[in-house]
Amino acid sequence: MIEVLFLGVSAAIPMSGQTNSSFLIRTQTACILIDCGPAIMQQLSAVGISPAEITHIFFTHRHGDHCLGFPMLMLWWAISAPKDTPNPVVIAGELTFVSLEQIVAAIFGGDTQKLQGNLTRITLPDHAPSVIQLTHEIILRTQPLNHAEFAPDLGARFETSGVSLVFTGDTSPSDNIIILARDADLLVHDASYCATLNPEFANGIYGHSTAQISARNAAAADVRKLALVHIDAMYEGQQLTLLDEAKREFGGDVCIPIAGTLFTF
Repeated sequence: MIEVLFLGVSAAIPMSGQTNSSFLIRTQTACILIDCGPAIMQQLSAVGISPAEITHIFFTHRHGDHCLGFPMLMLWWAISAPKDTPNPVVIAGELTFVSLEQIVAAIFGGDTQKLQGNLTRITLPDHAPSVIQLTHEIILRTQPLNHAEFAPDLGARFETSGVSLVFTGDTSPSDNIIILARDADLLVHDASYCATLNPEFANGIYGHSTAQISARNAAAADVRKLALVHIDAMYEGQQLTLLDEAKREFGGDVCIPIAGTLFTF
């Protein structure tokens, strides 16, 4: 069985009572954390998961709502992890690793070797596709998506046991989303904005997509299930409008998950 657990689903400034977008993929042999925002320790605690269970951390990009929890997670491994708990494998693009190193050093000082331990790092190209055998059972494919020059975003596709799970991170419209998501079982897509309520955002804005764009990508890629995440706080109480917008474009299963939502495949 493969699980996808939504730890948080909100944008950089979360809706009331919510936290930044972060997700877990769990298989029989791996537990992959996707993005690691400032509330990561509380997010894990809320669903009863110890950091010790995490085998891999994948960062879509280096904006704060996706990476600022990394130093505290590393602190847990340095001072609280049970003896012989292996450090996670950290996977990110080139510029994202620059920021990860800087924030750990800025918060805990120059001697970060002990804190970060003997981390295994996998550095991916920021502006080209990549394919790696993450474990004996999991293949990771990435595509560069359109977000910000300072913070290039890597969309990720995890393939295991005949199941494909795709996460865009933050992105405006990009043909690479359809390439990445082709025939996927699940597409977790940035839907920060609503074209119905803000027609001026119909083509995407600030490096983000609308629910309409997300659904059109899901339809073009022929995915089975679409999850809309990273919805801007301005739409608090209006999420059903974004859901209806997506359903007009995509005939498959579409939802707006909340923290704690669990999908199994």
